[in-house]
Amino acid sequence: MANLFGATRRSSPIVGLAVLLGTELLGCGGGSSQKQPPVGTGGANQPSTGGQNASGGTTSAGGTTASGGVAASGGITPSGGITTSGGAGGSGGVTGAGGTTRSGGASARGGATSAGGNTSSGGTTSSGGATSAGGGTPTPDASVSDKFVVAMVQSTKADAADLSTDDVKTLVEDAVQQAGGLDFIKAGQTVVLKPNLVTAYTDHYRMSPADKTVNGIATDWRVVKAVADLVRTIVGSSGKILVMEGSTMSTTTAFTNLGYTKTNISAVDEFIALEGTSCSDRTTTALVQKPGKSGTQYWVNKRYFEADIVISMPTMKTHSSAGITGGVKNLGMGTTPVGQFSGTGAATGDCTRSKVAGTNSIDHSTPETLGSFIRDYYSIRPADFVVMDGLQGIEHGPSPAFDLKPGDAGYWDYASSKMNMRLILAGKNAVAVDTVEALVMKCDPKKVPHLTKLEADGLGTTDISRITVLGKQISEVAKPFACQLADICPGT
Repeated sequence: MANLFGATRRSSPIVGLAVLLGTELLGCGGGSSQKQPPVGTGGANQPSTGGQNASGGTTSAGGTTASGGVAASGGITPSGGITTSGGAGGSGGVTGAGGTTRSGGASARGGATSAGGNTSSGGTTSSGGATSAGGGTPTPDASVSDKFVVAMVQSTKADAADLSTDDVKTLVEDAVQQAGGLDFIKAGQTVVLKPNLVTAYTDHYRMSPADKTVNGIATDWRVVKAVADLVRTIVGSSGKILVMEGSTMSTTTAFTNLGYTKTNISAVDEFIALEGTSCSDRTTTALVQKPGKSGTQYWVNKRYFEADIVISMPTMKTHSSAGITGGVKNLGMGTTPVGQFSGTGAATGDCTRSKVAGTNSIDHSTPETLGSFIRDYYSIRPADFVVMDGLQGIEHGPSPAFDLKPGDAGYWDYASSKMNMRLILAGKNAVAVDTVEALVMKCDPKKVPHLTKLEADGLGTTDISRITVLGKQISEVAKPFACQLADICPGT
C-alpha cells in the first residue's frame, strides 16, 4: 500500500467496508462508539476549498513546478477517471507552460495583495472592519483593494427553491464583481473549478436522491455554470476549464446525479473524478508528491496542482468533524486522491477518507487533528478565488445524514436542516470568506482549527475587523446553524 507521505509501498490487510466508512460520515469528533454506516454510504469528506490567498504564493510559487504544463499533460487523465480528452487537458498543460503566465498569475491573483503580509496586516484593513461590522454597504475603490474583501449578495426572492438559472447567474456575477472580479485570470490558462459534491443523496442509506439544485448539500451546478461562463470569456478557446471533485461516493455518479453534465455546463472542457478509476485506485501515475506547511510530503493530483488557477466552490454548511465547511476544507480534504487517503481495500463506491486503524486515512478524531491535516494539505495549493454556494445552506452538515443526534439516536432530518439563505459569497482569500461564512452561521471562526492554523501561517485572517464585507452585511443575514461541535456552532 502506498504510504500517505511517500511512494513506499507495503502490503496491508483488506478492511471491511463497514469499518472503512468510519468517523467521516458519523459526525463531529466521531469516535469508535458511533454507528458505522452501511456499505456505499457517503462520508463527511471534503468540503473545504481554499481561498485565493496567493499568499499561498509560496505554493503558487511552487507554481513554478505547476507551470510545468508539460507535466500537466501528465495529468494523465487516469486521475480524471472520467476524462476522455486527457490529451486536450494536457495540451491545456501547454497553457501551464504558460506557467510563466501563472507566475504572472501571481500578480494577477493579487499575489502582491495577499502575499504581501503587510497587505493583510495593514491596519487599513482593520479600519475596513468597521464597515463589515456596520450596516452600510461600502463601494469598492482603491482604498479597499488591498484589504481582505468578501462580497455577499442575497436574492430578494423568499424561497431558495424559486431561484431560476438566470437568478443564480445574476447573484454570482454580482458577488464576483464586488469581490474584485476575475481579471487575474489570463487568456489561454487552465482553470480548475472545485465544487463540493459530498453526496448525491439526502438520507443515510442512499435511498433518497437529492434535488439537482439548491439542495444545500452539494454545490448547485448552476453556480458552477455561472462561474464557468465568466471564466470562458477570459481564457478563450485556447484555455481549459476543468471541474475536479472527489466525492464520498463515485464522483462520476455524483456528477450525473447532480446535473454536472456537458449539456448543463457547456463551458467546461472536462469533468474529472479525483479518485481516478475507482475509489480504491492506489496508482500514482497521475499524482505528484508535494510538501505541506509542515514539510510532510503528500500525494496530490498533478493536473490540479499544475493548474494556473484554482477556484474553490463550496457550500455553506456546518461540519460534524471540523465545525464548518467552506473554501478551505473544500480543497484541504476534497482534493485528496482518495486511494491514498482512505482505508485499505475500499470498495469502488466508498470514497470516504475517515480514520481506520492501520491505514493511511485522515484522522477525524478531533477538530484539532483534522484541522492540522486540512491546513497542511490546503497549503500545498491554496485557492486563488472562492465562490460559495449559500443558496440553501445546511445545518448538521456536511449532510444531516452524516450527523449523529446526541446519544446515537439516529441522524438529523434533512428537510428541517435546510436554512433557505439565498446567498452567494465571493472573495480572493478563502480564510476570510470562511470567516464570514462562520459568522453568518453564528459559529465561532476562532475555534475552527484549520482556519486559525492558516491564519498563523499568514494565509488569511479570522479577524472580522480586518475584513471588508461588501453587499449584504453579516448582521442582516445571520442565522444560527447547529452542529455536533456545539462549542463552534451552538445553533443559537
